[in-house]
Amino acid sequence: MFFPPMLHDIETAQSSVHINQFGFRPGAVGDVFADALLERASAGVTVRLVVDSRGSDPDGSSRAFYERLVRGGIDVRVVRATQPRAPTQPASTGRESRWTIGHLGHIDHRKVVVVDGRIGWVGGAGIEDHFEDGRFHDLFLRVTGPVTSQLQLVFLATFRWLGGEVGSDAVDSLFPEHETGGGVPAVVLHNAPGSRPISDNIERLLDDARETLDVVNPYVADRPTILRIAAAARRGVQVRLFVPANANNWACAAAQKHHHRALLAAGVTILGHPAMLHAKAIVRDRDEVLIGTCNLEAWSLRRFFEIDVLVRSPALASQFDERFSAPAEAVSEPGAPLVGARDRVRGAVFAALSPLL
Repeated sequence: MFFPPMLHDIETAQSSVHINQFGFRPGAVGDVFADALLERASAGVTVRLVVDSRGSDPDGSSRAFYERLVRGGIDVRVVRATQPRAPTQPASTGRESRWTIGHLGHIDHRKVVVVDGRIGWVGGAGIEDHFEDGRFHDLFLRVTGPVTSQLQLVFLATFRWLGGEVGSDAVDSLFPEHETGGGVPAVVLHNAPGSRPISDNIERLLDDARETLDVVNPYVADRPTILRIAAAARRGVQVRLFVPANANNWACAAAQKHHHRALLAAGVTILGHPAMLHAKAIVRDRDEVLIGTCNLEAWSLRRFFEIDVLVRSPALASQFDERFSAPAEAVSEPGAPLVGARDRVRGAVFAALSPLL
């Protein structure tokens, strides 16, 4: 489980803890994280937090939770889908901005933790109970070395965009020197409205696969992406598609299952996980591994703020297969095409609507 080692990194922070999180809510897990952050803040560690208004609800059900964090000295910034710049603190006491169509759907879906500028975490899970109690199945990647500075830069750019202050005297502690020997190539990819390097690299990984391709994602509804997965299988690539057997987003699930018949005919192995599989990863040719927050549906690929890490490492690919793919395959059931007329019609309708899903 990723929460205990992540908490350990936070609890031993010496200079800064930065968290960018779509879903950070009160509960058994959220309260433990809140206590750890407040303890570090009381010890003089700088704690900065960026959350999404929709995912974390700091103005509504989570208001008391966030007011406690702010009182404890944590600098909280909120990303709002209909505002170009968010209020400087949680709740609705900050400046408001009129709604415009240009800001619609700019959800901050990222999940990142950076500790002391030396340790980074990127993955698919929110800081919420259902990611620990077995209802959702997810993963995080822990990184150290120079790639951590890339995560730090993305966080600070968002923090400053939201009006946060970062003193120039803090630069050395935020961007410490890293040992460069013995590492593997890694790069942070960051989707934002108008810029889609994650989406571009997903296309490249699917198109360039020659031997093996594992695709792990909860919401596979984007038709061009599905066509690329099928094309890889038709040219002889061994393709495994890991999805939840019963996704919590029924519209995306219907759109995806509409394509099951064609995917199976192309040679794709579809594996339905019994839990709500929420992880997002692609492993190409046992060499390149992409892990992060981006779903394979239109909003994530084209509108949301997303973050992934791309690593070129056969060792990581092997570890991913051993610790994630193989256990997931062992408990999953084979995916099947839609059978009933009602399900086929519903699938066709939502597949046609997939650019809006």
